[in-house]
Amino acid sequence: MKLILTTLKKTLFWSYERGSWQYDVMCVLILAFIFLVPSSIFHKPITVRSEEVGPVSPAGIEQQIADHLARRYGHPVAISSIETVEERPGEVKYLIWEK
Repeated sequence: MKLILTTLKKTLFWSYERGSWQYDVMCVLILAFIFLVPSSIFHKPITVRSEEVGPVSPAGIEQQIADHLARRYGHPVAISSIETVEERPGEVKYLIWEK
């Protein structure tokens, strides 16, 4: 039990010597996390309800939502995609993914 606690303490406080195999394993795990975890996990879509934007035309929906978000946040927002979700009949919600 003491060995497990000591190992956990050394790992948590990063107290292995540089160049040891434990140090190398921790570095590999950090790099694997950085490169293998999909970025979509860290990006949450912006939610906008249809009544916030007002009447939208299908042709200009992206520009209307971009203008609405620019007013909301005070700076332009680059949109990569928009998903339309109808939660209840007549109630539309837009999920906006930023670039």
